[in-house]
Amino acid sequence: MLNLFRQSGIKVSRLSAQALFHTERDVVAELEDMKLQSVVGLLHQYASPKLAGNWDNVGLLVEPTDPHEVKRLFLTNDLTPPVLDEAIGEKADMILSYHPPLFSAVKRLTQANWKDRVITKCIENRIAVFSPHTSYDALDGGVNDWLISAFDLQDKSPIELTEMPNKKFSKKRIFTVPNDLAPKLVQGLSSIKGTVTTSIAVEPDLVQISFLGNQENASDVMAVIGDHLKAIKSVESYDLQKVVWPGYGMGRKGTLKEPLSLEDAVSIVKKHTNLKHVRLAISPGESVVKSVAVCAGSGGSVLRNVPVSLYVTGEMSHHEVLHAVHSGTSVILCDHSNTERGYLNVLKQELNRLFKEKIDIVISSKDQDPLEIV
Repeated sequence: MLNLFRQSGIKVSRLSAQALFHTERDVVAELEDMKLQSVVGLLHQYASPKLAGNWDNVGLLVEPTDPHEVKRLFLTNDLTPPVLDEAIGEKADMILSYHPPLFSAVKRLTQANWKDRVITKCIENRIAVFSPHTSYDALDGGVNDWLISAFDLQDKSPIELTEMPNKKFSKKRIFTVPNDLAPKLVQGLSSIKGTVTTSIAVEPDLVQISFLGNQENASDVMAVIGDHLKAIKSVESYDLQKVVWPGYGMGRKGTLKEPLSLEDAVSIVKKHTNLKHVRLAISPGESVVKSVAVCAGSGGSVLRNVPVSLYVTGEMSHHEVLHAVHSGTSVILCDHSNTERGYLNVLKQELNRLFKEKIDIVISSKDQDPLEIV
């Protein structure tokens, strides 16, 4: 039957599971230039924006007019006025701010509040701004993996697994048609955004044609098959399932190789986050830490009811802490950004590899959590 299609001059392709389900990170591109769009493209390959929460605002947030080259990239957890002044002093062309400085819809940019002033100053100084936020939380090797790496674990996994739609296709349609109709139908389907896959002969005079596409092109598919509905024997439609990305997801949990005292666990967290003080809520009963779950930033919803000895996060509400300790889990709170900032050192190494050291990368020295224990 393939010969039938080849004779008609129609290209028929086979798709493997890898082609259907590959991630953007599978492709390693070369940084042929330092133009902004090339840099953003590589950042998207490193961590797809689709990993982020659907409520989040990630990606390129401030884009200077062309041409804009990125020779110096400035890393920070929060883009505050002192951090921006530091970036300007460092002659940064682009700022990667883990937290997005633009989050809600903006109707005007004035000098009335500090965030507006930060954005207008970036525009005036032709500095691009990119924010990854929760895409780095879910990333395999991202913020949460850095946070839990403080502990010596025998196993580790995300708390909430990331499920992603198939990268290219969300619908599979199978048409059973007479042999003489097959070339015409394939030709029509080939004009639609999608892929016609290998056909299978089901009877001597019938063949099945598979079309991988999306819900959005349903009307185009109907336009192609509409004139042939009487001749088409059957049409099957399938929703392609979401794909679980192993190692990707929000939060991390793991079992320690050797149990720790709660005191030792606190010391490990303080050393890892470079903090003199943390806040501790001790669960009544056994004070030995055998397992741990972490969530960078605000961890109340992700960590809730995860059955481990210890939670480590930036912040939780009073009632979330009460629920944890009286459910058998002690809690270490470091304040929000202190559970994220240390990852910037890891990120710098990763980005040097990604950009093949063609871009100078600087980490802010002014960036700090607004809260401190005094």
